[in-house]
Amino acid sequence: MDKNVKRLAILSTLVMFIVMIAGSLVTKTNSGLGCGNDWPLCNGKFVPSYALESIIEYVHRLTTGLAGIVVVVFSIYSIFTYKGNKEVLGLAIFGMFFIVVESILGASAVIWPQSSPVLALHFGFSLLAYTGVFMLTMFVINHERLQKIIKGTVTKGFGLYVWMVSLYAYGVVYLGAYVRHTGSSLGCSGWPLCNGKLIPELSGQVGVQFVHRVAAAVLVLLIIGIYVYAAKHYKESRKDIYTCSKLALVLVILQVLSGGLVVFANLELYATLTHSAIITVFFGILCYLGLQTLKRPS
Repeated sequence: MDKNVKRLAILSTLVMFIVMIAGSLVTKTNSGLGCGNDWPLCNGKFVPSYALESIIEYVHRLTTGLAGIVVVVFSIYSIFTYKGNKEVLGLAIFGMFFIVVESILGASAVIWPQSSPVLALHFGFSLLAYTGVFMLTMFVINHERLQKIIKGTVTKGFGLYVWMVSLYAYGVVYLGAYVRHTGSSLGCSGWPLCNGKLIPELSGQVGVQFVHRVAAAVLVLLIIGIYVYAAKHYKESRKDIYTCSKLALVLVILQVLSGGLVVFANLELYATLTHSAIITVFFGILCYLGLQTLKRPS
């Protein structure tokens, strides 16, 4: 395998992960308009002032721009390295498309006021861009090894279930982003109970936060279903499926616990960024699991 494409793969995934964290930092610190309504300039300047909000927003822009360049180079390099491979072509186009969409949406959010539902899409599209790059990276790194360990097929029913759970997980992620953008993160003052109640009054910020919690709890149950089935049927014949399902289960549990940490830490920066980091890795693993269900023995 070309070592350069492997290096580019790791670099692209790392940079995209930083973009995800930087975007969460912008939201958490309310730095989205740290550069005013100017784009690509920052308050009319190439170099922003030393105001913290301006620096955070400007660094986020620079990181996103760098990520775009790296991802495009990596994607094109991968297409030429694996000529004729439809999986590589599809993942490369997927990653490049969503990083462009994410950049356009980010710029429009600066120039024109956006509603909370639209702002939440910014994180969602960023996550799709990261996931596309992550899956292409996994292909580059594991392609030769996976050809040897894939010894059986996966039932269509299980594959469909994984993809439906992935779609549902994306909805949960979007809802989480909506919680942040509506300022509903502390709508429930306790955890796991909401304001001391099992089922609180479902209105306003309390309702938004509670619905997100319930959706996350359902997601845990769905992931447990994936893991139990994979452990029973694919532990030996499809170690890739079993390993990914186990990772997904660990990560979704950590995600729920980190949600509790956000509440107990009263929205401290380390807690909210940890929450975003875990969901980013989790969603990437879950989608990669879905992709692997389509694979057949060579």
